[in-house]
Amino acid sequence: MTEQARSFAEFAPPELAPYLQNVWLGKPDDDAQRIALTSLADHRDALLAAMIALYGGDAALHARALLSQWSKYYFGLAAPAGVAAARLLGRPLDMSPERTHLVLKEGMPAALHFDADALRAPDADPARRYASLVAHLDSVIGMIAGMTKIAPRVLWSNAGNVLDYSLANCRSIFSDADIDAAWLFRAGDANPLRTPIRDATPRSTLLPNPFRARRVCCVRYEIPGETQLCASCPLLLTMRDEELALQDAISR
Repeated sequence: MTEQARSFAEFAPPELAPYLQNVWLGKPDDDAQRIALTSLADHRDALLAAMIALYGGDAALHARALLSQWSKYYFGLAAPAGVAAARLLGRPLDMSPERTHLVLKEGMPAALHFDADALRAPDADPARRYASLVAHLDSVIGMIAGMTKIAPRVLWSNAGNVLDYSLANCRSIFSDADIDAAWLFRAGDANPLRTPIRDATPRSTLLPNPFRARRVCCVRYEIPGETQLCASCPLLLTMRDEELALQDAISR
């Protein structure tokens, strides 16, 4: 590979390194076919085919649920990269879609390449450190929402769920370990990442108390056969005990 290409796994703790081994500063010397991220919508059919291969369903009937699942795989690359730069290195990362390339393998997001000079100067202000990540998410969510009829808040919730995990598993260089989460997840309707995970008091004793619930469901249940909900799905809070018992039986 070129001297410039560096994997983000170099910067990450063991908990996050596996998610970042295919995220690069610079372009590694390999045969991977990269696409400009700005052209993502041109590959809609490949994205849907990849999700149908994993989950089943029909591209015409279940596109929004299928693309919601695809977004989780993409955010699993992009969100930890932005967090590793901002939280571990204390530096903004230029994640402009115009300067970002994605490797697709049979429709799956396999690697993400940022420009070799994408890391900016250190900055203590979380608003500046995370501005490019939030703008990146906004652009990608706009692209995916343009491929199907899906509320952007579903996709923001998917991104927020990954960010919540990434922050929890990424040591902060700042004395206040919560400064990043406090800014990213701050309350207010203007913030699409507000409170992606909340502690709820469940009605049923079959659920843990408090119950860590996503703010918005990812709609995976719309895919035929996907009856097992995510462990943090807010729909679990609405289920009767007999329905929850079935969920428990399926998970075992």
